[in-house]
Amino acid sequence: MYPRFWLTLLIVQASISTASAQESWPGFRGLDRAGVGSEVPGLDNQPTDALTRWKVSVPGAGWSSPIVHSGKVIVTSSTTDSVAPDPRKGLYILDLQGKVQPGNRQWVVTALDTTSGKQLWRVPVFEGTAQGTIHIKNSYASETPCCDDKVIVACFGNRGIAGLDHTGKILWKHDLPVRKTEMGWGPAASPVLHNGVVYWAMDSEDESVLWALEATTGNTVWKKNRAEKSNWATPFVWTHPGGVEIVTPGKGKVRSYDTKGDLLWELGGMSMIAIPTPSAGVIDGKPILFVSSGYVMDIRKPVFAIKPGARGDITLKLGESSNGSIVWRNGQAGSYHPSPVLIGDRLHVLLDRGQMTSLDAATGKALVDKASVGKATHFTASPVMAGNRLVAVTEDAEVLVLDPAYPSRILARHAFGGMALATPAVSGGALYVRTRDQIVQLRAR
Repeated sequence: MYPRFWLTLLIVQASISTASAQESWPGFRGLDRAGVGSEVPGLDNQPTDALTRWKVSVPGAGWSSPIVHSGKVIVTSSTTDSVAPDPRKGLYILDLQGKVQPGNRQWVVTALDTTSGKQLWRVPVFEGTAQGTIHIKNSYASETPCCDDKVIVACFGNRGIAGLDHTGKILWKHDLPVRKTEMGWGPAASPVLHNGVVYWAMDSEDESVLWALEATTGNTVWKKNRAEKSNWATPFVWTHPGGVEIVTPGKGKVRSYDTKGDLLWELGGMSMIAIPTPSAGVIDGKPILFVSSGYVMDIRKPVFAIKPGARGDITLKLGESSNGSIVWRNGQAGSYHPSPVLIGDRLHVLLDRGQMTSLDAATGKALVDKASVGKATHFTASPVMAGNRLVAVTEDAEVLVLDPAYPSRILARHAFGGMALATPAVSGGALYVRTRDQIVQLRAR
């Protein structure tokens, strides 16, 4: 029905299939922050028990996503000697004000063997009592770590950031002061690592900065103040023929910086909260960046498609849907929490309340518009591609395997019970799912 989509999808899958079976998933949304991994055989046609190779309990709490590198699954968590309140699923108006959770606490990095799930090492990086408030649906380990061949960078919002080597040895760490966030919800934006430099957006009510650090030493490369308030979006490193940009969504403006920290362009018009991480790809032979936001209490839920080479303020004027830097704008397609995933010439946007929209990436036109995915389903985790299958994890810890051409078509379900907010990882023919208290590997035998 959509020949251009399938042609591009086949090209993408052919390139993925030639990659090493042990490809890494080194940060939030994997390689190039794209949310795209290789095939997980049997995911759409084998029963859950046959695919579940191992389940491992992870002490403590944390909504950070698992990452995979060098035969290790790496995950962060925060343990306490006190009883934490139970998080709530879905969208609601109760318990909106964040609170400090009591008890003595450790902030921990754990590495598991990808083959067996056996713990390789577990390192407490910080210890003490929590000082910052968090939303009941947040945690003290919500930021996804990132890594390369030399270093693992673990970030714990209002506690600190640290670098470890792949044996678990702490190379460096920074204690951080508590930052006041809107409604006391606490931080959650993850760091990203590119060419030996870590980029982390720290947006709060007190001060907002984009911080660049040397990954192996923790030394500051630069820090840039941002005219922003609290926000929870992970930066996106956009590499295109014209250079490298560090794109930072914000409720005030989306801003793009070069690798020296100089501001390249900025864009207004986002919703009151901008959480999704951008995506990028090549559409009709041209690099395009996609940024979005869709706070449920805001009438603005935009998705923008942006050309490389933009400079200055590229905000659309009233009544405009494009300009010299913006290819198109769809004003009602953005999601609140999940980040969109681009596959072929379609941008898939998963909405928190269990609907999927698929946009023509060249025009912004909705090819699938708010199609229901299951019944009474809520999502916080971002969807990912595993080969030619779209994978979405519900807050009820159910893995839905979807057809990307018809994303409301559920091909398979794998239920684990409990709660899940973390985005899954795809690596080496396996899917790694984090629920509230365990890591699960799905892989054909």
